[in-house]
This record gives sequence, structure tokens and C-alpha cells, in this order.
Amino acid sequence: MVRLSSLSALILIIIAGCAQRPDPPPLRSAEPLGLVAVRTEAQLQKYPFRILQQFEHPVDLAFVIVDGPAAQLSADRGHTGQSSAILNKETSSATIKLPSLLSGVRWPGQWTLVGAYFYVEKPQKMRAIYEIDGRAALNYSVEIPAKQWTPVLLDISAIEGPAAAKVGVLRFLFPDGLRQPLWCDDVVIMNNHTEVIEAKKNVKWSLEERGFKYVIHTSNSTVTLKTPEAAEHGWTLEEANAIRARFRSDGAEKERVIYSDGRQFIDGELKPLGIKPSVVIDIQTYHEHPARLEIAEEFGRANRNSRGDKNNDGYDEINGAYQIIAAGPRVEFTLSPRSGLLVRPIVEISGLPAGPVSVTMDGRWVERMVRLENGNVLIELPGESAFPVTVMVKAGQ
Repeated sequence: MVRLSSLSALILIIIAGCAQRPDPPPLRSAEPLGLVAVRTEAQLQKYPFRILQQFEHPVDLAFVIVDGPAAQLSADRGHTGQSSAILNKETSSATIKLPSLLSGVRWPGQWTLVGAYFYVEKPQKMRAIYEIDGRAALNYSVEIPAKQWTPVLLDISAIEGPAAAKVGVLRFLFPDGLRQPLWCDDVVIMNNHTEVIEAKKNVKWSLEERGFKYVIHTSNSTVTLKTPEAAEHGWTLEEANAIRARFRSDGAEKERVIYSDGRQFIDGELKPLGIKPSVVIDIQTYHEHPARLEIAEEFGRANRNSRGDKNNDGYDEINGAYQIIAAGPRVEFTLSPRSGLLVRPIVEISGLPAGPVSVTMDGRWVERMVRLENGNVLIELPGESAFPVTVMVKAGQ
């Protein structure tokens, strides 16, 4: 599930060509336009793609315009086929004639990414440009790592307006001229559009990945988060389900948790999305003064040492959720408000056995719950209450 736009809108991704190697550290371009993220080629295999040019025959070179020595076919290197196009020393630019390769194709259609693979013996700086009618729509400086086939992909889904429907050209510039041979292969287009969380009837909560951004729809708001490929301190999706989505960044803001009802916590601070001010006051009070969590020892204990628990009281401010460690398949606990109301409390329980889970609150069935990938059970309790509520959870057969 968790995995894989103007100068600031430009997007590019560098992907490690060998899945067996550990991911190298992120590379930074000479110009601080964004972070170049590194992913394995295996992570790309889940996306539909189309190879436009493989450089297997001499006629294939007609689709490449080179400023410098003529490009040639090389049998020394090939990404998927038997050969590739080699750009020789002193080459200052190479242009891929996409309009010729995409003649008759509705553009961009389903496609979100376009680019090509490159191989060099030593790290090589270059500039990647997607040009429409002679103007750069996407533009990036990058350094290609040595001794691995590396695709440079640009996010065409970020282009807006009438220009988006025009097929541009791919231009790769080497401002100081190549000081070594560079191999190019497999000009590709790809579709990474994914409905991570699909909207359901009468529920606006959804999350989609398109190009190098995430679009999150809550009950009354829409948020777009750029990924590390699109911004220097972009967001990486760590968890997504019917109740919440969690993101992480290496920027000034580290963690962002968004709930389907518009509750948003950024590094533990409430930053609501489209919630009525009167409700926000109740949520803020509840967040600053969480309820008292009481649980008998035979059922488990409050986890007071979770990474996001600032006060060691069992309430994780980073995630806006109470944390419980179960002692067995059955857990019973009580939440008693200290100040204000209980407002749709979120509870995360670890240690429950595998199998179906049933939850009741004061004898009423609770419907909103999910089993997380780590085995924890995430529960959203319904409604608001000024009085203590007792919850019973049972897991397993």
C-alpha cells in the first residue's frame, strides 16, 4: 500500500537499478530545487508502463537529436534489450522526439511519468527538461549515480492547462559537455496513479497518489502533499486505511496524521481540516487534556512509552490516539473525560491475537475499526460524551 509540479512544479525521480542493493542515500542536485529520491526498480513493477524506444536498430537513432558527436548504437550496454544509444564525450545535449514516438496517442491519457534510463561509469551531472512549444514545463538538475541503470522520470501529471494535452520533447543537457560516454536506453511512459483509499458511498474520505503527490479528501477539505521527488522535504506515506493516513518528512515538520473526519495532527499539534470552529474547540480541549485511561491488569496496560506520548499518560499526541498493550484476546477499558467532551476517541491496541475483532462501547456495537499491517487494531469510537465510556474488545476465533 505504502510504497511509490513552473520551476517548483518540476518533478524527477532517480531509481536504483538493482533491487538487490540497499538503497543509497538521497542525492541532491547542484541547485536546491528539491530532493532526488531513490527507489528500487522492483518498486516500479507494480505500475503500468510502455517502452517507447529501446534502441535496438540503427533507425531508432533518428528519434534522438544530439548536440555533439553523433549518437551510436552500443552492444556494450543494454537495459532490457541487446543494445542502447551511446552519447560520446563532448556531447552537450540530447533530445528525445516524443511527438514522433507518440504520434496518434491521446496525451497524456492515463500516463503520469515520462523519462529514460541512463548508465555511466562515473557520477554524471545533467539537467532534465520536458519542453512544450520551446518552453520548459519541467526542469531539473541531477547527478546520475555510477554503474547502474538509472531512470530519470518527470511528472507530466503536474502540468496544468491546455499545455498538458500537448506532447513535449525530452531534453537532457550536459552544461560542461560530457567527459565520459553515457548510455541511454528504454524511453518510457508510466502510470503510477493509485487509489490508495477509495471513496465509498456517502463517505468522502479518499487518498490517491498521482505523479509525485498525494491528494487527500476528508469530509470537508482537500489536501495535496508533495512527495520527496517533488519537494526537498516532501512527505512519505507510512500508513493509510479507512480511519487515518500517516505521513513522515525529514523537514521542519516531521509527522502528519490525517483522520477521515478532518482531524489533522502535525508533530502533535491539532491543525484541523474543514471542521466547524465550535467542534474544533472541543477537539482541542480533548487533545490538550486527554481522558483518563483505566484498564484492569488482567486485560493489559496503557502504553505510556510510545514515541509520541509527550506526557506518559497513555495518550499519543503525535497520532492523536490512546495506546493500549493487550494481555490476551479480550480487553476492557474505560475513558473518563478530564475536561470537556470525549470527541470520537481513537484507540490503538497492540498484542491482540490474529482473527476477527468485535468492539462494543457501553453495550453498543462499534463499526469503525481496522487491523493495521503491524497487527495492531485501530478503533474509532463514535460520538461525543461528557461522561465515562466503557469499551470491550475481543479478538480471535
